[in-house]
Formats: sequence, C-alpha cells, structure tokens
Amino acid sequence: MSSDNDEQNSKRKGLGYFRSKDPLVYIGIIVLIMGIAFTVYGFVPINTPNYQRIPQPVYISITNGTQGFISADQAAIIAKPLFNGTADNVVCFSGSPDYTCYGEIFTGMVTVTSNSAKEYGGAMDAVGIAAFYLGYMYEPLTLKKRELHSIRIRVDEDICIANAVCVELAPKVFQLKKQNTPSLLAPLAYVVDPFGASNDEILQAAQMCPTGAIIIEDEETGERIHPPLPNG
Repeated sequence: MSSDNDEQNSKRKGLGYFRSKDPLVYIGIIVLIMGIAFTVYGFVPINTPNYQRIPQPVYISITNGTQGFISADQAAIIAKPLFNGTADNVVCFSGSPDYTCYGEIFTGMVTVTSNSAKEYGGAMDAVGIAAFYLGYMYEPLTLKKRELHSIRIRVDEDICIANAVCVELAPKVFQLKKQNTPSLLAPLAYVVDPFGASNDEILQAAQMCPTGAIIIEDEETGERIHPPLPNG
C-alpha cells in the first residue's frame, strides 16, 4: 500500500513540476534541440566541386536586342564559348550596363563543412538556452491581485519534516531554508511567495505534505481549510 502511495506521489510531483513552468521553457527546449541539430549538421563533411577562377572576365550586355533583358544564367550560357573551351563553368554578376562573367576551371572535389549551419545552430542554441532559463526562472508577467488569493498560508515548523514535496509541487510558493552552518536537522520549508501559484496548486501541495505541516486558512474569515480541524 505504501509503495502505491509513493508511486502516486511521484507522479503528482512530476505533474506539479511541469505544470508550474512557463511555456517559454518548452519553446526553449525545442529551439535548443533544433540548434543542436543545425550545429551537428554544420560539422558533417560534404563533397563539393572546387573551381579555380580565370582572372580575365568577359562582359555580356544585360539587354539582348529586341528580346529584352536577359538573366544572369542566360548571360553565362552566352559567355561560356567566349572562353575558348577553357572554362568548365561560368558565373555572371549583374552590373550596369553589362554582366561581368567569370570562367571557372574544375580542379577536383573537396570536402567542406557548412559554416552557415554552424552559425545558425549556434544562434539557435543561444536563443534556446535564454528562453529555457527565463521560462524556468520567471513566471509569466501577470498582475498578482490579492483579491484572487483569499487564503493565508503558514508552515508549522514543529511538525515539518522537510519532505520537500511542497517545493516540488509549488516551487514559487515554498522553499527550504538555507543553512549557513552544518546541522543534523534537515532544512525546514517556508513560504516564499503566497501568490506564486494558484489556490488549487497550493492546496494540492498542502494535501501531499505527509505530516500536515502546511496550514491553509481563509484570509477573510480565518476558517481552517487544511488540514481540517478535528471534530469536537
């Protein structure tokens, strides 16, 4: 029976952890994964043809008589025979009033990596890490209105055993006290921000406390909400 309860508590902890995080965390994870993929691709060797440029260019008119303007690819086709068969490839750059066309001689295959993929991947990694950090550390920008949180929270340190389940379920509300000196006693829980989670999340954290050390009361009436007072 205890094992079943432990398993159920573990599942609830996990759900509480993920539910408390800003969607920016998940966006950051996705962007980070994509960035890593781009970066890895950038280091993959690729075989590509290597050309040596012929220094002397030829010039092709941007206009071709009555046929109007021609494209750079069309200019390259026209320019290739002008290199007398020495050019394996021709590239043309637009100018005014002519295309400047360079012949290229094929010198063999070379192995290269994609610098642009590395740059894109590195940029995406940086954005993903920043988004993950901001989403993890900060809640969405919402106005904390006291009228929306009509409960009072306190921790009974006499019965708190530092189980930390409340910290897992509502980390913006509960934290464990820091100890400046070594101690045999575990650090006790305390309330950091009573508006750091919804009332339902806070109540769930209180209900999961094994000793009932988290006391929740109606702020207006003072009525005990959890744990319930014994009858009589």
